[in-house]
Amino acid sequence: MDIQTTPRPVAGPALSPPGDTRHRILVDLSHAADGYVGIAQDTRLIFDMLATLPGVDVAGLLMPTARHDLPRVGGTAADEMALSAGVLHWMARNWASREYPRLLGRFGRLMELRSILRTDHKLLRVRLAERSSAIWRVLFEKTLPPERRAAILQRPFYATDLSVMRIIDRTMALPGLSPKRLDATGFDFVFFCMPRPVRLPRGTRQIVRFHDAVPVTDTDTIASWKTGVAHQRLVRLCEPDAVFVCNSPPSVEDLAALDPRRAERAHVIPCALAPPPPAVSIPFAAIVEARRSFRALGDSRAQATRPPVETAPRYILAVSTLEPRKNFTGLIRGWERVVNRSAPDLRLVIVGNAGWREEPVLRAMAPHVRAGRIIHLQGLPQDELAAIARGAACFALPSFNEGFGYPPLEALQAGTPVIVSDLPVFRWIFGDGALYVEPYDAESIADAIERLAAAPDADMRRAELLSRRSAVINRFTTATIREQWAALLDSLQPPSR
Repeated sequence: MDIQTTPRPVAGPALSPPGDTRHRILVDLSHAADGYVGIAQDTRLIFDMLATLPGVDVAGLLMPTARHDLPRVGGTAADEMALSAGVLHWMARNWASREYPRLLGRFGRLMELRSILRTDHKLLRVRLAERSSAIWRVLFEKTLPPERRAAILQRPFYATDLSVMRIIDRTMALPGLSPKRLDATGFDFVFFCMPRPVRLPRGTRQIVRFHDAVPVTDTDTIASWKTGVAHQRLVRLCEPDAVFVCNSPPSVEDLAALDPRRAERAHVIPCALAPPPPAVSIPFAAIVEARRSFRALGDSRAQATRPPVETAPRYILAVSTLEPRKNFTGLIRGWERVVNRSAPDLRLVIVGNAGWREEPVLRAMAPHVRAGRIIHLQGLPQDELAAIARGAACFALPSFNEGFGYPPLEALQAGTPVIVSDLPVFRWIFGDGALYVEPYDAESIADAIERLAAAPDADMRRAELLSRRSAVINRFTTATIREQWAALLDSLQPPSR
């Protein structure tokens, strides 16, 4: 059931006077609830950067990712407040879709079809009094510092019942049908954090963030082949004049593989690094005690037989969702060789939440987790992750493919030298500020680990890499990237109304 209501004037923060405002932008926050880094972090930082640009009025679009059960609302004030809260509730649930009971059978399928066929979706203004701290907790807290909370909650927000999954459902089930329509009247641009085929009013232009073509180029690393089909259709069905903004030159090449016409007009603005959290001293053992996971053992009894926590082990660090593209199995094989031949006390700390097709990774981890040689952590907030990074001999990410790659950049920001795959995107980001490996060669990975964590001259090699750290990090500060977004907006013209 769906929202059917028209935005109405609501008391809220004053927008810039017409003479001072060059751009009015609605920013899709659908993925901002989705984890700590990656697309979620990029989305939060883009919203915050745009919100601090002079002459730019930014509003947040509260849009669920999942198939939801939001009620149809007739426009009464009593329902509107509950509705905006309901949208945020579904955003907090992330991808956990509503499923109709099997008992409903065909009726349930007809209800879903009705949601897919529905074309028009409205915006509901979230009044200032309704902007609870839940918006901050669900969408921004994982990245932005606490002192930004008041300013963020002063921005306008709009809720909609248009959901990411319903856009995808329509694209997959009825690709010949015109895309859903969002009534974003009054905005010059709507920024989507991923490709979203959505029709906008005359006079409003679509800006699309594009990260990579992994669902198509690395189909063996995703949960379903249908993801690749959906990804390409989502790109191709965006508005004809949509402005695609890629996060790196290699992602422009990925875009060209999906839709050459889009790539010809694409822009490149990298992901920004969040300002580092304060360097709080948090003991390694305290973090491990609070965040350690034994999922690799698949046995709750592991809690009773868990190995003791070491207070200050020597370790290398890897951070990512547990999924095939990140090549954790290759990293573990390389690390095992170093342990067996030169550094028996070297630990591997893996910070990784549950992913998809993760069983081979968990099997490779299991004997070492049981013995205490691999320490698996989950759900680390930014300050704890930074503390873990500062204590590591090096960071390693021998992934098979990346559109950008936040974790190694954040590790370098924390003062930890990094080992990454020899991929074009990493060469573009790090230049000579990283050690590169062949991700398909365990010996190449082992050699790099040994050089930074076990060799007699390891300290000198780490210092050499870290001497280039500032040149890398300065390219990705929010101040640097904010100016690139400002230049892009000034170069664009919304379609005439």
